[in-house]
Amino acid sequence: MEGGREDSEGDFVNRIIEEFEKIGCEYRRNFPMNRYTSMRVGGITDLIAYPKNCLELIKVLDLLSSFGFQWTPLGGGSNTIVNDEGIKGAVVSTEKMRGVEVLENGKVLAEAGAVMGSVLNISLRAELAGFEFAVGIPGTVGGGIIMNAGANGGEIKDVVDRVWIWLNGKETVLSRDEIKFEYRKSHLPQGSVVTRAMFNLRAGNRKRSEKIVKEYLDKRSKTQPIKTSNCGSVFKNPPEIAAGKLLDELGFKGFQIGKARFSEIHANFIVNSGGAKAADVLKLIEVAKEEAFLKRGVLLETEVRIIGEGM
Repeated sequence: MEGGREDSEGDFVNRIIEEFEKIGCEYRRNFPMNRYTSMRVGGITDLIAYPKNCLELIKVLDLLSSFGFQWTPLGGGSNTIVNDEGIKGAVVSTEKMRGVEVLENGKVLAEAGAVMGSVLNISLRAELAGFEFAVGIPGTVGGGIIMNAGANGGEIKDVVDRVWIWLNGKETVLSRDEIKFEYRKSHLPQGSVVTRAMFNLRAGNRKRSEKIVKEYLDKRSKTQPIKTSNCGSVFKNPPEIAAGKLLDELGFKGFQIGKARFSEIHANFIVNSGGAKAADVLKLIEVAKEEAFLKRGVLLETEVRIIGEGM
């Protein structure tokens, strides 16, 4: 009986793959997610699809939904931890959806998989300002919208004009105000997937913007572990104190479990020393949350996204 169920599931996946091939969507079976995420941890996903543009993304989401097949959207995997048990069903990756187009009146249209740094570079070449804050943020436009990504005193909400989402088989557009951005959070409809976004920038001076960008990069290289596999800032900053400062004061710099440890450069970053498991990272997170509450009465909330089986 067990073998029969496995064969049936395999046939089901084969039917989905046949449909992927009809629409020309690239895919991989039994893909190890530790090759995908910037943290380099995570188990296997049954199937991963790589749509090339918004139209193909919509077709893939419609297809998987019509089959009733479980799916998980994922951008660049820079602020994500995938559990060691992997991801059941399909991962729908936007990493090949990298289109960025400069329009009139300071508008920039970007697909969900466009890297934030790419949007910045294209904006600078077009003599547009306002996106400098995003330098060094490794995530994609879609992920940035979802978590209202920010750095250097700016947030994505400051430059968003509108966002297109897929929801229940249709692509619809939301204004900035409809999304109701908060600190490291947005209020997109449950079950929706960002397909593209429009940014509203202003006329600028390229040399001045490049100087600002260089200053931000120099600071980042000195204050963050950019040369070691990590998942970005682990915790949101609570109202009382910056998360990194709190963890530093609690002695977490260099604290290690397995092959994962809190960075000696910045205590709000966990780095993979090589061969770390997701379980090592998650244990560090739990220990830090417990210590912060017990010793300082501070409730730490994760900024990093944690997905996969066993959650």
